[in-house]
Amino acid sequence: MKKEGISRRQLIVDGAKIITAAALVGAASGVSTSEAYTYPSQFKYKKLDIERVGQITYENYFKRWCCSSVLAGLVEPLKEKVGGAWKDFPIDAYKWAHGGFAGWGALCGTLTGAGIVIGLVTKDTDIAEAMSNDLAFYYSYTELPSFQPDKPIKAEIKHMTIAGTPVCHISVGRWMRAEGVGFLTNERAERCARLSANIAMEAARMLNAWVDGRYTPKHSPLYNVAANGITSQNNCRDCHGQYTPTPRETYETLER
Repeated sequence: MKKEGISRRQLIVDGAKIITAAALVGAASGVSTSEAYTYPSQFKYKKLDIERVGQITYENYFKRWCCSSVLAGLVEPLKEKVGGAWKDFPIDAYKWAHGGFAGWGALCGTLTGAGIVIGLVTKDTDIAEAMSNDLAFYYSYTELPSFQPDKPIKAEIKHMTIAGTPVCHISVGRWMRAEGVGFLTNERAERCARLSANIAMEAARMLNAWVDGRYTPKHSPLYNVAANGITSQNNCRDCHGQYTPTPRETYETLER
C-alpha cells in the first residue's frame, strides 16, 4: 500500500529508526529510557471459565457500566478461586472509566478494565503491553458484540459492527447507525453490556493461555507509532473532516 509515494513498509522502517534514535539521544543525555521490566504484585491468577466471565460482566454492566463490569467479570471469579488480594479489590473505584473516561468518548472503558487486571497478574511490562495491544486489535477489528446472554436484560438487538478503533464514540456511533437507535436507549445499553462481556472473555482467554505458558502475542506493539511517527490510529477521517458531527447532527454522519 502506497502513501504519497512511500510504502507502508518504509514508513514502519523509518518510524522505527526515529524511535531508536530518540532512545539513543535519551541515553546519551543521561535520561533513562523506558524498557520492559518485571514488578511485584500480590494478585495471583488461576484459569477462569470463559462463559461465566462473560455472563457476570454482562449482568454487572447495568449497574457498573463498561470498565467496572469487565473488572467484575474477571475479579469476582478470582475472589472465589484465588482469594488473597482479590478479596479487597475495589471494583467500583474504576467506574469513572465508563464511556471513554467519564463519558468523554475516548478509550472504551472495557479495555481499561481488562488492562488493569492484565497488568496486575502478569507482573511484566512486556507481557502486559502485548496482551493489551492484542486486546485493542480484537476490539477494533472483530465484529462485535457476539456475546449471547442467557436472557437479554434490556432489549433484543440485531447488529454487530466492526469499530475499526478502540475509541468509544466511534465504536458505539457505528453500531447505533447500523441499529438505527440513539445513545440513551435500551438497545444501546444492551449492546455495550454484550460488548463488555466479549472483552472480558477475550482477556480471560489470553490470561488462561498465559498461565499455561501458551500465550504468544498476535500483533506488533507500537505499530502505529512506527508507521505514523506518533501515537495514533489510521482512521482520522472517521471524526475529522466531512464526518465530524455537529450538535444538531446524528450518528447518521458516521459510516458503519
